[in-house]
Amino acid sequence: MIPLPLSIPVIQRVVLRTQNASQLAAFYHNLLGLVPKPNPSNPHLTSLSHPLSGAELLTLIEDPGACPSPPPAPGLFHTAFLFPDVEDWCAAVKRAVNLANGAYGASDHGVSWAAYLADPDGNGIELAWDKPAQEWPWHGDHIRMVTRPLPLRSILLDQTSRSRTSGSFYIGHLHLQVTNLNLAETYQNRLGMHITQSDYPGALFLAQDGYHHHFALNTWRTKPQVQRPVNAAGLVGWEMAGAAKTHEVWIDPNGFEVIGSLIQKDLP
Repeated sequence: MIPLPLSIPVIQRVVLRTQNASQLAAFYHNLLGLVPKPNPSNPHLTSLSHPLSGAELLTLIEDPGACPSPPPAPGLFHTAFLFPDVEDWCAAVKRAVNLANGAYGASDHGVSWAAYLADPDGNGIELAWDKPAQEWPWHGDHIRMVTRPLPLRSILLDQTSRSRTSGSFYIGHLHLQVTNLNLAETYQNRLGMHITQSDYPGALFLAQDGYHHHFALNTWRTKPQVQRPVNAAGLVGWEMAGAAKTHEVWIDPNGFEVIGSLIQKDLP
């Protein structure tokens, strides 16, 4: 299966709650070049926009009373920023290596190269570059992604990374830790997704339009009895494109707000 071209990203914006918006904004500016823009009508909101397109990719809600979410509670595993150009990806990964002070990882997933780190609040980040679609390991309508070591050091040495701090990138997918993988059925119905991989231990991957995945769900460290605090720092929700009702808000099974979701009238 070869993916259909996407005119706009499926996931357009991610919303995070934080105690210190200026610190978080500075981190994403240094990593991705995102431009912070305070909201004149709400001093608690900060938009972080792509330096070239101006698209708002992150919204920060500053809440001094926000508390850390317990690790076993549902939440954000990572936000994946996808770079179509491998040189732009390499440049971002080099910045990530410096910002993470060694606290990063890298993997070859068969469909993509990925580098991982966390922001100052502990929100996971993936910097991803997709391999050519013809190389993706499709078996019928299911993908077989893997996790292999990635020789990151040699890749960065081989690639002549551009000196600019930003290039073309957008949110490629969201990876969530959830209480139960059976929740995938709700994501399929509400978000118009289908499961692309179900044989990865403890995880499911879902997508639209023949992509390998726009969402990943895992239960690797969640415990159903552990509740996520209402004012927890981290993921609040996200905004999607292509919905029939662009301002419709749906609360997903883990309590996150989905803006512009594909609401089905026959669902409760």
